Amino acid sequence: MADDPAYKLHIDSTVQASQLIVVPVIAAPAGSRLRYEMISGKQGHSGKSNTSQSGGVTVGADGSAKLSTLRLGVGADDRYLITVKVYDGAKLVAEQVLRHPE
Repeated sequence: MADDPAYKLHIDSTVQASQLIVVPVIAAPAGSRLRYEMISGKQGHSGKSNTSQSGGVTVGADGSAKLSTLRLGVGADDRYLITVKVYDGAKLVAEQVLRHPE
């Protein structure tokens, strides 16, 4: 698990109209060029599925950056596990896990 105090990752999430909306946000030194990986696993009535995405982001002058917006369909029996990892070069600097429902 990453523990660099210069990097703070949090995952904002809301449910709207049967969609789970996930927005990971990183606080880091302004101007940092970071890479992220986001993996979501779903288990529900219809079975299991996994998705992943990755990308890069440059931290703004305010010291924060939105990594991505992920929208997932949510059924009554669906359970999600979403893991976000942020790297500065090859170094893992932040990691966060979201479980839905909690």
